[in-house]
Parts: sequence; C-alpha cells; structure tokens
Amino acid sequence: MKKLLVPDSLDKKYLDILKQNADVITFSDARKDEKILEDVNGMIVLGWPDFLDSERISKMKKLEFIQSILVGVNHIPFKDLQESVIVCSNSGAYSVEVAEYAWALLLAAAKRICEFDSRIKAGETDFKSYSKYAEEIMVLEGKELGIIGYGSIGKKVAEMGRSFGMRLHAYVRKVPEESDVSFYTGREGLEKLLRISDYVVLSIPLTKETNKMIGSKELGMMKERCVLVNIARGDIVDQKALYEHLLKKKGFYYATDVWWFEENHETMKTRFNFSMLPNFIGTPHISGPTALVRGKPYENAVENTLRYLRGEKPNNVVSREEY
Repeated sequence: MKKLLVPDSLDKKYLDILKQNADVITFSDARKDEKILEDVNGMIVLGWPDFLDSERISKMKKLEFIQSILVGVNHIPFKDLQESVIVCSNSGAYSVEVAEYAWALLLAAAKRICEFDSRIKAGETDFKSYSKYAEEIMVLEGKELGIIGYGSIGKKVAEMGRSFGMRLHAYVRKVPEESDVSFYTGREGLEKLLRISDYVVLSIPLTKETNKMIGSKELGMMKERCVLVNIARGDIVDQKALYEHLLKKKGFYYATDVWWFEENHETMKTRFNFSMLPNFIGTPHISGPTALVRGKPYENAVENTLRYLRGEKPNNVVSREEY
C-alpha cells in the first residue's frame, strides 16, 4: 500500500476515504519522525509545508505524486523535486466562486462603488455633489471584455459576461471551438486584446512565462478608461509599473483579490502605497477560501489522488517546465 502525506487540516471524512486506499501520514506525524519521509509516495498539499525544505525533500526518493488543493501550483518547489514526480493542479475546483468575485471587483470599479461608499461615510451626503460623477460610471453592455487565460475560471467569467451583453475576447494557448468568443494567441494576439478591451480579467496561472506579463508596455497599450481585474496571481502584473500607471491614468482602475509575493509568501504589504490611490481596489485573497469553505477543492483533490492510488491516470497534470 502506498504511503500518502496529507495536511493535518484535512477533514476526517476525506481521511477515512484515503485510508481505504493508502497508508495515510499527516504533516505532524512527519515532523515528529522525519524518517517517515523516506517512504512517502504521494502528497496532498494546500500551501507547501514549511518544514519540507530542500534537504528534507532530497530524502524523499520514493515520492512520485503531488496533488495541490489550490488551483495554482507556483508554491510547489519544482527545482527540488525529482523530474519523475507528477504534480497536479486543482483546475475547476474554484471556478464559480472566483469568477463571481472577479465580477464583484469589476463592477465595483466600473460603478465606483468603493469611492462613493467612502465619500458618503466621510459625510458627503448632498446628492447634487455626485452629479458630476455620472459620466465617469462605466457601462458594460456592448463593451469589450478581454479574458487572459481561458481555463475553467476564464470560461465562467465569459459565461457571466454574456449576461451583460458584452463582446468576448480571450487570450489562449490553444484556440477552442466557441462561436461567440474571439480568441488570440501569441504576443501579437495579447497586444491586440489589450488594445481593444474595455475590461480585462486576469485568470492565467503564474509561470515563468506569465511572471510580470503585464508591465509598463502592456499597460500603455490599454485604454485610458479601462478596468483591469486580477483574480489569478499578483506577480503577473509588474508592481512598480502598475503603481506609476495608476498615478498617471486616473481613469484606469485596477481591482485585485491577489497580491505580490515577497520572501516566498503572498503579502498585502506592498512596496508602493496603493492604498492611497482612488483607482485601486484590493481585497484579501478571499475568493479562494470561499471555495474551500464549500468543500469542492478538497473533494476534487481527494478524488484525483484516488485516481493515482488506483493506478489510473490523474487529471490536471501540469507541465513542470513552465515553473
């Protein structure tokens, strides 16, 4: 029977299912007795456990499978893993929750919700004082929605965009068959999408290729009155370039639920003072945890791990060379 290393936080009902197919070991078990690591065949991880540093990973000669509970896998230390280790993302497990949150951010920016709420709370309660802002409210119907990354979340964002009567554009690696979406590939395609879109949603994984994918050049291609929404990873957008762009382009909005990584962890403590900018909206990476509370990410991760344990081909295997 294969040995499976899992987070202590994994619910008992999932542990019971896994124990029928594997010898299950928790992270706390491994901390108490590191020799256990030598026999581990598979792992389920939420965040990467801090105690598994390069030295300890090097002892895991029998490791062959890692399942991420998160949809992204940029937290996994690929450089320390043997090339034979299969790593699986959790694509599809967060689609509804994250896509809905993307739309909450997009609408909050387009309709100036946060700005008006702050003004009212500050005592600005004369209706007439707001009339001048009417022309700044952005309308969605008939506008161009650009989606960068057309996986399960991107597709759900597009589905919701249809209900607003928007024209849909998506940046992809491989063009799928959908009649009402205009697809773009390669550098030229990315630039075209950025230029024509009134709203852009980032739903692409963070890889070596997409790190700082949106920099000063790309921001400069976008419309002066555009909303850029990030529900992917903070480091897809160059922090310095974004700050400078928001300072110069007051009609350009950036709304994000994800933040930049500093010293190998995501933090809301940024190098630039975004919190003082009226055209910046930030929330505390809460869309993912919303999905975790509902349980689907755990269910999907466990089911895919069972496929591995049964000798079946697992789903969502990532190309490790991208990381």
